[in-house]
Amino acid sequence: MGRQVADNEIMGIDVTAHASVDAFFYEALNEALDAVHLDATEPAGWYLVSLLGEFTRARLPDEPLAMKLAQSQSGDPGDRVRTLKEVGDTSLYVAGFFAESLSRKVVDADYYISLGRGAYAELAGCLGSHSITDVYRELAENFPAFVEVLGEMRRRVDCAGADVVKLYEQWVRTRDAWIEKKLRALGVFVDPGVKILQ
Repeated sequence: MGRQVADNEIMGIDVTAHASVDAFFYEALNEALDAVHLDATEPAGWYLVSLLGEFTRARLPDEPLAMKLAQSQSGDPGDRVRTLKEVGDTSLYVAGFFAESLSRKVVDADYYISLGRGAYAELAGCLGSHSITDVYRELAENFPAFVEVLGEMRRRVDCAGADVVKLYEQWVRTRDAWIEKKLRALGVFVDPGVKILQ
């Protein structure tokens, strides 16, 4: 499943232990879903894995998503479906992976959440009874929760690429169980008696 990893690093993280980018994202996604307590369907999970894999190889569109969406209103149905998918996917990715930087922008995460949720809902309505319709409906109905899942994945990806000292310092500050598990897997003794840094 998925394409083979050509080198040991993608997005600055070591994926040597994984057979593919998809396998790496699938593992990270399942951990993030558990962390945010979201019970996503298997098809929705694989959709997100595919979406993340695509964004490792593609650029974000330069054209503002709202303009792209408005221009697609007069296009043919096939173009409309492609545009709705692109707007939904891009909005989800940007709001999930770049939420912190969006808080310093004129257009914030709420804008992307609204745009993406609407695009996926409209896409589900356009497709009728296709097998993917339920996935788009689930993404629309739970869009903020899926944004939170991608945010959690981003945090974990950042931790995976961090050096052990920084990871340990983050654990001391947060006492995050997932970071503790990673430290123990790296052979680091984690002392619960260490005081939390202020």
